[in-house]
This record gives sequence, structure tokens and C-alpha cells, in this order.
Amino acid sequence: MISKKIALQVLNESLKTGAEYAEIYQEETIKKSVVLSYKRVENVSTGVSSGIALRLFKGERQVFGYTSDVSLKSLLKLADTLSSSFDSERVIEVKTLKEKKRRKVLNRVERPFVDEDVGSVIEWLKKAEKAAYEYSEKVINATCSVSCSEKRVLVYNSDEIFTKDLRSNIALGLSVTAKNENGVFGYGNYGLGGLGGFEKVVATDIVEEIKKAAQIAIDKTTAKDSPSGNLQVVIGNGFGGTLFHEACGHPLEASSVANHASRFEGKIGEKIASDIVTAVDDGTLDGEWGSLNFDDEGEESTKNVLIENGILKNYIIDRFNGRKLNMPSTGSSRRESYKYIPTSRMTNTYIAAGKSTFDEIIGSVKYGIYCKTFRGGQVQPSNNNFNFSSDECYMIRDGKICEMIKPVVLVGYGYEVLNKIDMVGNDLALAKGMCGASSGQIPVQVGQPTVRISNMIVGGTSKEENI
Repeated sequence: MISKKIALQVLNESLKTGAEYAEIYQEETIKKSVVLSYKRVENVSTGVSSGIALRLFKGERQVFGYTSDVSLKSLLKLADTLSSSFDSERVIEVKTLKEKKRRKVLNRVERPFVDEDVGSVIEWLKKAEKAAYEYSEKVINATCSVSCSEKRVLVYNSDEIFTKDLRSNIALGLSVTAKNENGVFGYGNYGLGGLGGFEKVVATDIVEEIKKAAQIAIDKTTAKDSPSGNLQVVIGNGFGGTLFHEACGHPLEASSVANHASRFEGKIGEKIASDIVTAVDDGTLDGEWGSLNFDDEGEESTKNVLIENGILKNYIIDRFNGRKLNMPSTGSSRRESYKYIPTSRMTNTYIAAGKSTFDEIIGSVKYGIYCKTFRGGQVQPSNNNFNFSSDECYMIRDGKICEMIKPVVLVGYGYEVLNKIDMVGNDLALAKGMCGASSGQIPVQVGQPTVRISNMIVGGTSKEENI
């Protein structure tokens, strides 16, 4: 990683033509993955990447560039090129750089995955693979994988500070494909991830988890047609948090709000959700998939309460868009790599636990659907219109979970759905995911307890509409 001496030279070269802020972002990343599929070792790979990005602000204008050549000559050339975007006199000189530290270390690595013996990892994964094929003759494929990205990040900026962070994101994936006698396919999966080393996943009972995934895959081959229409919907905990992520998380990012592309612009202090809804974006959770000590601008991550008892309290804010909003950063600036310009992004985003039990919520529904897990979704922040797809879904009749049904698509407007949440469970759970946006693919965690929504537009597979 570059020294403070080099950083000082580069920052001051960048600021020579009147930029008001300069930032150096350096990263070194090692990625390693082991994948088994179709009864063979599908992939074993290790990759290394490194580089530096430089960014300058003046008013509401920013310029950005990057390079994989981290020599002083290369960095000074990049600084000179970017500084030519401005034509004023110097207003800032960086004289010193002091490290900002935080007491809490969110990422503890006991067994670095990059050091694990590949042969041993393969043998461990084969236990799950074998169990899947032995579970049923309907299982036609089992994919088992472990992957890890170990990223070291160094940020220097013209506030005369620098920060260091280590982010070791490790993930376990187990998935099963089944096929019945009529040629109908079904899929089941299990995933686990967080910050840490191999110890984070090796304690998992992968045999039991892949058996559960196999049963789900088999059940899906005989799933019944799903209803369509305006229905009462129960959203499962954990990955059900995709609902809030898509419907409300993206429109609460400052990149949308500051650019007049969010339905929630100018609504701080206003009621935007049901009284029983509190929502949080928290990058400070120890060992969790979306956590980080410092964001990609060198700001400490925070626990950011977005909605409290239905009232909008804050946005997800990065430094640059915070300048436009005249609001401080919430430590939420993130990017996939040094090749991407950072912007406001979610970390671990969830609806907080309520008071109802799972049984109370299910028991309250006379006719509706229970969406236990989801594949993903998308949203248009400017009008808050979203859609996301279920993965595992069941009918509810007379307060009881009944047969599995084929996946449905839920469609609506985030500002409407927030007000239709009328029961919130006490079973909060989190689930890992990847989120793609203008600054690339980043690890995020979604979450919520089980929630009931009074009515939603449901797109199912049945030809008959159920209203």
C-alpha cells in the first residue's frame, strides 16, 4: 500500500487548480473459490487485483480516475490529468495525514480461506454433494461452493486523515436441481455468508442443509398453480427483506434523493409507513455480510435509523450527494472496486422486530399467500414502482399454511406497501445478497421479521384471477 509521503504528494498535486476535496482509494483484493457441480470439481480459482482511484470535488462537480500502476510517476500523472478539469487557484493544502481508528473491529478472521488446503475443502463439500444424490433419485444435480473475497482498503483524503479496513467476505452455497417423472424441474438452495474466514462456514451441517434444499427442489416439481390478483400476503423473515431493499431502500439512497429521483425527497419528519414499521441500515454489525469498519470514503460505518414508528428519519448518505443535500455522510459510500466511482449504498438493511409471533400472523389470514423466500427484484426510485419474485411460496387458508404453489411476482409502489404492513413479527433474521447499481456489485444483507401486508398485487400462474 502507498505511503503517507506519496499520498501527500498526490493529494496536493490534485488540489493545485482549486478542487475543494481530494481522495485516494487503494485496494488489494484476493479472491478464491471452490465449486463442485455435476459430480465433478467445476472450478478452483484464485485471483489477485489491485489499484488506486483518485477523486476530486468542487461544488457539486466531481471528477474520477483510476489506475493499476501505483508508481509515484503514474499517480502524479493521474492527479495532474484530473486537476486539469478545474482552472482556479489552490484553496487547500494537505500538510499531514493522521490515521482514524475505531475501537470496534467488525471483521475477525481466524482461518483465512486463502490459506485453506483446496483438497480438504473439496472433500468437505463432497459430503454435501453425496448426501444430495443419495436423498432421492429425482436429484439430477447438486452444486456446492465456497468463495471468499479478502479486500484490504486504504483511503487518504484532504481532510488530513487516512483509514484502513479489512473485509473478508466468505460465502457457502448449496443448491439442488430435481426433475420429476413428468420432466418438471425444481430448485432448492441454501446460502450462508459473513465477514470472517473459513471458520464462518465450516461449522455448518452441510449434509442436513442440502437435504432440506433437495426436499424443496422436489416439492417444487409438483407445485400447484399460484393465484393472481389483489391478495393478503405474508412475507417470510430473512431474505423476505428483499421487499424493503427494493421497495424503499434504493429510493432512500442519497444518489436518488439528491438527484430528484426519489418519491421520498423532502419527506424527513413525515409519516411514510405504518406506525409499526421501524427500518434500519446498520453497517456496524460484527461479522455480518454487509458490514464494514469504514466506508469507501473513509467514513465510519453507522447504525442509521431510516424509519422510526412510520416516520422518515434519515437517508442513506455518501459524502458527494450529502453536499447536494446539505446533510452529513452516514458512512454509506461503497463501490465494487477501485474501478468504480463510489456512491450511497445499503449495508445491512432490515425492518426491525415487532411483537407478533409467526403463528399469530399466519393464523390471522383467512385466504392469502406466504412467500417464504425470494430470488430478487428491482425498483424505479423516481416513482417507487417495484417488482420482485418469490422463490418458495405457499397458500394460506383459514389460518394454516397449505400446499406449495409456483413462484409469484409481487408488484407495487414502495410508499403504498409501507403503509399496508399491518403485522410485524418478533422473528427478525438477516440474509446475504449481492446488490448491483451504478457503483457495481457489492455485498449487502437484507432482513426482516415475518410481516403481513393487508393486500398486494400478485402475479401468479393460474388462468383464473383470485381477488
